[in-house]
Amino acid sequence: MFILTPTLYKSVLSTMLLTQLFIAASASAAVITSRQTGNGALQSGGQTLVLKEVGGIPGNECLTFRNNGEIVDAACVNTAADRQLTPSTFAGADVLAVQRSFSNGFRPDLVNTQACVGFNGTHFKAIDCADNSLDPVSFQNGQLVSASGACQSGHDNAAQITVDPSGQNCAQLESTAVQPTST
Repeated sequence: MFILTPTLYKSVLSTMLLTQLFIAASASAAVITSRQTGNGALQSGGQTLVLKEVGGIPGNECLTFRNNGEIVDAACVNTAADRQLTPSTFAGADVLAVQRSFSNGFRPDLVNTQACVGFNGTHFKAIDCADNSLDPVSFQNGQLVSASGACQSGHDNAAQITVDPSGQNCAQLESTAVQPTST
């Protein structure tokens, strides 16, 4: 007969939680390690997209990149490079390549680099695809999801997209295939 004491119960729960955290950390570490070893060149997935937030701000539902790389809801202008993303892979990880370019005055770290959507622990934003700390974001089943499991959860009252780090409350997006615009 097996008796589950309160102490044993706490030990089992702790072990389960640590196992889940280890698995999540291992997945993120694998993505980061492949970038650190130089196994990365951006491989375009083909079709460039404009993403529209279901239930977004009326008239401003499409995701766009500010000059500082933050993502906000704005008017849907399919020909604008700052609204275009291309599903791709980088170092074996699914990423969203950012079509627009960035200027030295706002994001000097993104000048002459390929920007991808990444999760910095708080926000989804444009980050250098080759950045060793990139937690890449991809478009899966109508949602923006990071390799660590965070997802876009909607937007705030300033139209900036919000992120749920736990991945439990995800916003739905519709995609429109577009011809890429020169940056």
